[in-house]
Amino acid sequence: MAEPPVASPAPVLGVEELAWLDQLEGITIGVQPGQVPLAFETLNDGLAGTYLDYMDMLATKLGVAVRGVAGTATELESWLLRGDIDARLVALVPGQTLGTGVLSTAPLMTLTYGVFVDAGDASVRKLGDLERRRIALIEGDPNQFVFLDPVENFVPVPVANVSEAVSMIMSGQADAFVGPVPVVTDYLQAALINGIGLAVLLDSQSVDVFLEVPDEHPRMHRVLDRAVESISHNEHRSIRQSWLPFVVPKAGEAQDVELSGAELDWLKRNPELRVGLRSSWPPFEFFEEGQFRGLAPDLLARFETNLGVKFDRRAFDRLGRAEEQLRSGEIDILPALSQTPQLEGEFLFSRPYLSLPIVLVIRDDGRFIGDLRELRRERVGVVREQAGHAYLLINHPDLNLYPVPTVEDGLLALSNGDLDVMVTNIPAVSYIVSRLGLSNLRITSITPYQYQLRMAVRKDRPELLRIINKTLGSMDAVETESIYKRWVQLDIEHATDYTVVKRVILVAVLVVLIFLYWNRKLSREVDERISSETALRFSEDQLRAAKLEAERLAREAESANRAKSEFLANMSHEIRTPMNAVIGYSDLLEKTVTDPHQRTYIEAIRAGSRSLLMLINDILDLSRIEAGKLRLEYNPLSVRRLLDDVRHIFDLRAVEQGITLEVNVASDMPAAMMLDGTRLRQVLFNLVGNAIKFTHQGGVTVTATATPVSAPQLSAEAPAAEGKRPYKALQYYALEITVVDTGIGIAPDQQHLIFDAFEQQEGQSTRRYGGTGLGLAISRKLATMMGGELTVTSELGAGSTFVVRLPQVQVTALTEESESELPQAEQPLIETLNMRERGWLRNQLLGDFGDEWKVVRESGDPEEMKAFALRVIAWGEQFRSRRVTLYGEKLLADVEAFNLDAVNHALEAFPGLLETPSSTLG
Repeated sequence: MAEPPVASPAPVLGVEELAWLDQLEGITIGVQPGQVPLAFETLNDGLAGTYLDYMDMLATKLGVAVRGVAGTATELESWLLRGDIDARLVALVPGQTLGTGVLSTAPLMTLTYGVFVDAGDASVRKLGDLERRRIALIEGDPNQFVFLDPVENFVPVPVANVSEAVSMIMSGQADAFVGPVPVVTDYLQAALINGIGLAVLLDSQSVDVFLEVPDEHPRMHRVLDRAVESISHNEHRSIRQSWLPFVVPKAGEAQDVELSGAELDWLKRNPELRVGLRSSWPPFEFFEEGQFRGLAPDLLARFETNLGVKFDRRAFDRLGRAEEQLRSGEIDILPALSQTPQLEGEFLFSRPYLSLPIVLVIRDDGRFIGDLRELRRERVGVVREQAGHAYLLINHPDLNLYPVPTVEDGLLALSNGDLDVMVTNIPAVSYIVSRLGLSNLRITSITPYQYQLRMAVRKDRPELLRIINKTLGSMDAVETESIYKRWVQLDIEHATDYTVVKRVILVAVLVVLIFLYWNRKLSREVDERISSETALRFSEDQLRAAKLEAERLAREAESANRAKSEFLANMSHEIRTPMNAVIGYSDLLEKTVTDPHQRTYIEAIRAGSRSLLMLINDILDLSRIEAGKLRLEYNPLSVRRLLDDVRHIFDLRAVEQGITLEVNVASDMPAAMMLDGTRLRQVLFNLVGNAIKFTHQGGVTVTATATPVSAPQLSAEAPAAEGKRPYKALQYYALEITVVDTGIGIAPDQQHLIFDAFEQQEGQSTRRYGGTGLGLAISRKLATMMGGELTVTSELGAGSTFVVRLPQVQVTALTEESESELPQAEQPLIETLNMRERGWLRNQLLGDFGDEWKVVRESGDPEEMKAFALRVIAWGEQFRSRRVTLYGEKLLADVEAFNLDAVNHALEAFPGLLETPSSTLG
């Protein structure tokens, strides 16, 4: 029998929000149509698509009508600001700036973008291949510019929509465009177009689809946000599968050569194309026995068969001469050329059809050299004007280079001792060593560089380049591999060394025994040469297999890591809702159960569930950091005020522990610095909380210092923003915050483990100290994200020192003002009262609240706890008591985070809030 359907989870809403929903007639959400299958207009002027299904889902969860309204981006923005609509759907890359005066909900879904090109164009494999290409830019889509940011130079072709972008590519007026994969795929399928394909899937960065709500309607934003968060994984999958079951056509896959009418006309006007071939570059291009031979001529012959054209082959003894004739138009194609930085701007290059590693070759009796960096005074041979020569001149200008005319000349010079190292490619070494019998040479290592053989044409012939790329794309892997094996792994008949034979004959005339000796020696050399050739082939096969295996393992590792992060985030999110229910019901049971034995069970359930909820929250933070979904928000922050908050919040805990808590801020600390206050506060709360927890006598000292540093680029006189004070130049400081305790300390062999996830100090009592082992791991990752570091020095039994270093923090334009200079009306009230009046203030607090904290704690109702925290904050602001205000803000934050352990602990500390002798109200 089939399992019953799982009920749709309801959003978590308060009593006030539910009452507000009951009075609401409906919700209107603006959406841009014309995005099939996401949102489009039907024949009866209605709206349909994925976005509309999500609106129906929100209507079901909230119990109110949710209606979609169609409009352009400009119209929707105007309607939203005027209040004609309640929200609008927006799709943006995470990190982009929202409009002013709006709030955003959690993402409804994500979109994946891709680069689309002509289906026969195999030259685009990554974003870097779009350099100097014509790219169609779709009007009204800001996300395409984020994806195109790595492309430094391209020609923009403005278009109105996806249909025009496709037409531009098919007519040859553009080379590519960037768009959402579902929308483009649906259009191609609906229009029966198979000439456009996906070249690059931009799945490393997704586009979030969310709702924008005016910030003047926070209740509407909160209700919609919680409704979006309540959509389950199965509900998301059901909606997406209804609209997005697409098979995306890939570009550059092997297929028949399909040339456009314009390309066929071009071939008719140019029936005999002139091709330049080098006469002495085996096994790629060489002239032998009255004809051209090698890998490139074989590839040209295949081109002639597939295109029905005839090439005019012309021989060149020097590559530079062939390049000159290509520039001047005397030849049309160079079939085997590497795209070096010098040549990149002079010619148009096809996709690479063969990649060959550049290797180091030495003599058997020479010093072993395993890397280019090990070369000192050695004589390094390199073929003049080839790609290897260019790479070494640019990246290794200190090498002692000896340019040679050909690979054969270089290997002969190396064998004879005129060179110490030869830098060239493996197939050339294999071919020439086998043909000449140079048995005293060996390959030691592979350099980071490669020969990527491409076909080059003049810059004024883009039609010819498209024809070449389409033809290369039509050749399958088996066909290309057969040409490669024929010339890179062929058995060559060894030529006879007549010089050696003559010498042997002359010596044999004098001494027959010497002739026999030389004959036996030559036999041994032949055996060694065959063995070295076999070993070389075997090493090539192993190298190719190792490269493929490494790429496969890298893909698997990346996929596994991404799956792990997504699994942790999804599971942690799904567990939080039922866990909150367990905590709530266990609190209710505690009020009704009177049996001491059963109350022990309930208390165990409450403690375990709260610990698990804390662990889930930590796992959520850790998974967001590892998945790259955590974004820092930098705003002006007063470090002095932040540490003051730390002191006030942890002062009671330190007193309860029987230790001291001291906070010191350097006098020259800037008034405000650009920092992410939330994340820096999280790090400091973790460090100070740990210090107090593990310290049983002595105390904890927190010290903050700031040292001026030179900025990477100081601006000149900068204009002052509206409403801001002018400043002359940006200033940067190195911020260092140190937390020192006299606690139990950490053993040296454990100090590197405590920053790993789920790791705690060996021997630490989990029952006594608790914890999950995630706090320090998250803190170090957050410090690293802020551009700094978190380090520890400790001695077992003597205490620990944790240091947060942020090497370059910008100081804002505000000038520092001492709190002592505030007018009396703005000072904390406690600083203006005498001892008798302070006692009155304490009595006023107890009179206003009494034992209400007990009632709130025993109720277990988050809404009552929240209302209590808001009243405490209002009381602190009315009587200008900073300590009471900070207590209320901390309590409110713990309530909203469902951290019930911290809430109960804070409520129990309420009676002693104003009775601590060592602290003041302010």
